[in-house]
Amino acid sequence: MKRFFLAVVILLVAVTLPTVFFTDDGRAVERIVEILERAQEEVVLVSYSLDEQEVIDCLNRLCIKGLNVSVVIDNSTVSRTFAKSPQFKVMTDTTAALVHSKFIVVDSQIVVFGTGNFTEGSLREDSNSFIMIESESLASLFLDYYKAILTGDSRGVTSVGNMTLFLCPSEEARKRVIKELMSAKEEIRFAMFAFTDPKILAALKFCASKGVRVFGMVDSWNEDSPLKDYLTTGMEVSRGVSITIHDKTFVIDRNIVITGSANASLSGWGKNREIVVIIESRDVANQFISHFEYVREVSK
Repeated sequence: MKRFFLAVVILLVAVTLPTVFFTDDGRAVERIVEILERAQEEVVLVSYSLDEQEVIDCLNRLCIKGLNVSVVIDNSTVSRTFAKSPQFKVMTDTTAALVHSKFIVVDSQIVVFGTGNFTEGSLREDSNSFIMIESESLASLFLDYYKAILTGDSRGVTSVGNMTLFLCPSEEARKRVIKELMSAKEEIRFAMFAFTDPKILAALKFCASKGVRVFGMVDSWNEDSPLKDYLTTGMEVSRGVSITIHDKTFVIDRNIVITGSANASLSGWGKNREIVVIIESRDVANQFISHFEYVREVSK
């Protein structure tokens, strides 16, 4: 009788410090294009949707120059991409699940991942975050995720430097997120587009009952959430009004950041193709906290 064990792969390699950027200053498109223009051989892009014209134009230029450009998007958004006249290869996955990951790999060396799709709305209007890291080992991992998304395969948890990464669907990712939340000693901050997972909510409520300060923001989308009435009791939670809070991030004790493409939802952990990244870094945490404070002010 075969027994299957979840393999934990630890890559003990040097990883450069991450560059974190947000849509707050209106330069997200510029930064994404600058990263793409560094490509010499290959670009892989995975996103739920792709319709930002400057990004598509840049990919077209790279393709015309002879670079290998591969794009995977969810099949429900294909028409939006083709309306912008792409000259590169566009693919969809082979499963019924949403392709909800958002990442770019350049020349098997540079990785960009985050909460936003590569669309006009996500990059120019909504609140989103992105992290860029130069690391061959991390790039190799994300290229493996790209292949797994195309084939419908699963992957185990992987650690790279101070990061722990999951490719969803993954119940292990959900359990680890709950474990990290339950470990909070002082505070949990969060910004979340969709919040519909009762176990994540229960973890936050438990922490709040133990004296941990829990405060965050959710998008107005949650007006229709079955958990709506529970999000604002026992915790300091506000709803975005003037902008779309598309973030999917927790910050624990100003030291642990949980981010990526997955909302705090059952579909995020258990159905969609998502990237979840846990980062232990006080510097990264502080940058997200500053972002949260900015968004809280402008979304009133």
